[in-house]
Amino acid sequence: MGKEISRQVEQEYHIETATPDADRVRKIGQALVDHMDKRDVPYTFKVIDDRAINAFSLPGGPVYVYRGLLDLMGNDDDSLACVLGHECGHINARHAAKQISSQYATTLLLFPIPNPTVANLAGGVTEIARLKYSRDDEYEADRRGLSYAHYAHYDTSGLLHFFDKLSRMEKREGGTGPEWLQDHPLTKARIDKAKSIIDHHDYRYGQ
Repeated sequence: MGKEISRQVEQEYHIETATPDADRVRKIGQALVDHMDKRDVPYTFKVIDDRAINAFSLPGGPVYVYRGLLDLMGNDDDSLACVLGHECGHINARHAAKQISSQYATTLLLFPIPNPTVANLAGGVTEIARLKYSRDDEYEADRRGLSYAHYAHYDTSGLLHFFDKLSRMEKREGGTGPEWLQDHPLTKARIDKAKSIIDHHDYRYGQ
């Protein structure tokens, strides 16, 4: 499923391949992979040339970061590592895979088709890339992402710096905030849990 959706993503969006930021994202992503608890996944890390402040991951390893999110972060590699780690956390915990499989099963029950493929999922690429995760999914992805970043020798407080930027932007925009917040809501409980993980060095995933 991930491969098929990834193919659709790369048909719909322009993917940066030879820019300094494309190299930076690949380098940081690979550094995280080297310290994950699941390394047998064919992870890829790519930049979408779009000003949206967003990032998402797909089942099976594809991770995409939008140009707008990179511009917001500037040269803060620690924040970027934590966000990439968060997206990898969703992959390794199979959050998207479970949601997509459930949607796919429902689609087949309602509309049986002879040769089903992922392309038959209603909604297309945009909706797949904007799956809504539960609070527990977000907590787990944060915990995994912080662990991966820590073991890859990045400063995990980068996630808090990123959260602060998002919070200030959300206030400026009257509560709507950037696209990433619509799919990964930023709550006080989520910030507090991230702070607790960092303060107690509770890095239980990876090595």
